[in-house]
Amino acid sequence: MSGKNIHSEPFDSGTITKLEIFEDYAQAWIPTFLPQAHFSEIHIFDFFSGPGYDSNNIAGSPIRLLSKINEHLGNILRTKTKIVLHFNEFEPNRKTQNKFDLLKKNCEDFISQNPKFKYFLNVNYYNEDAEKLFFKLIPTIKEYPSLVYLDQNGVKFISQEYIDELERLNTTDFIYFVSSSFFRRYGMTEEFKKALEIDIKELESEQYRNMHRLVFNKINSRLPKNSELKLFPFSIKKKRNIYGIIFGAKNYAAVDKFMNIAWKRNNLNGEADFDIDEDNSKIQLDMFDGQKLTKVEKFKNELETKLLERKTVTNKVVLMYTYSNGHIPQHAVDLLKLMKKQGKLEYEGKSPFLNYVNVFRKDNIVTYKIISK
Repeated sequence: MSGKNIHSEPFDSGTITKLEIFEDYAQAWIPTFLPQAHFSEIHIFDFFSGPGYDSNNIAGSPIRLLSKINEHLGNILRTKTKIVLHFNEFEPNRKTQNKFDLLKKNCEDFISQNPKFKYFLNVNYYNEDAEKLFFKLIPTIKEYPSLVYLDQNGVKFISQEYIDELERLNTTDFIYFVSSSFFRRYGMTEEFKKALEIDIKELESEQYRNMHRLVFNKINSRLPKNSELKLFPFSIKKKRNIYGIIFGAKNYAAVDKFMNIAWKRNNLNGEADFDIDEDNSKIQLDMFDGQKLTKVEKFKNELETKLLERKTVTNKVVLMYTYSNGHIPQHAVDLLKLMKKQGKLEYEGKSPFLNYVNVFRKDNIVTYKIISK
C-alpha cells in the first residue's frame, strides 16, 4: 500500500485535530521535567516529521514543537534544562529527499529567529527508515525522559515488537497515530496481519465508527498482565475513514494531562472528534427503553454501584478507577458531591480532594464512608 504525500496539499480537519492533540500534549509535557534537578535533559522524538508545513503553510508537528518550546523559554533557561529534538523524515524509493531537505530548512529558519535556543536546544535530523531508526534510538529513549511521536500513515508500528519495546520504558510517554479503519479493507493482508491480527468476523460485525476502539482493545489485550503501561484511544474521523491516536504512559501525571486534553476537545465522550456513541441523541426519551445513558452518565452509574458495595473507599482508589475508565476527575467529583447531598456517602469538608495533585503529589489520602440504607 503506497503512502500518500499528505504535505503536497492542505492538511484536512482530521490531520489538524491530530496535530493539535500532539501540540497540546507537548505543551503540558515539557514543563513537567523543568523543575526536577535530576533530569538535566529531556528528549522528544518525531519519527514521521514531514517537511514542517503543508501547502497552505500550516505548521506540522516539528514547527509546533519548536513553538511550544519557545513558549516555555523562561522556565527552560531558568532551570538550565537541555532539550534534544530528534526529527526524522524519509521518503522510500525516492532518490531526492525533498521533504527531508525542507524539514531541515524550515526548522533551522524557525530556530534562527529565536537566538536564545542556542543555549539549551539541540536538534538531530535523520533521513532513515523509521522502523530501523526506532530501535537504533531506543537506548537514548531509555536513558532520558522522552516524548515519542509515531505519526505513521499506516499500521506497522502497532506490531508486537514495537509495543514490547515501549512497554519496557519507564519515563517515556508516546502517541501513536494509526490508520485504524484500513483494517476493514486490508485486515487479511500479510502486512496488516503482521502488525495486528484481527478476526475477519470481528472486523465485519463491528460498527465502522468503533474501528479504532477495536484496534485499541486488541493492542491493549496484548500487554503483559502485570504491565503498568496505561493506554488510551482517541478516534478521529477523516472524511469516510476512522483513524485514531493511542496514548501511552506509565505514570498518572501523564494520564491526567492526556485525559484533560481529550475531554476539553470533546466534552461528550473525551474519546473522539465526533459523537462516537451518539450521545447527543440520548437526551431524547426512547418510547420503549426510556432515556439511554450518555458515556458520562453510564460511568457515574457504574461508579455509584461500586461505591455502594463498600463500607469505605479512599480518594486514591476512586481516582485510579476514574482514570482507568477514561474519565477526568471532575466526573467522579460531581457524583461524590451528589451522593453526599443524598446522604449516601460522607467525607469531611466541602471537597472530596479527588484530583491528581492531592492524591499523587501531596499524598493527601481521604477516606469516604459509605452510608448503608
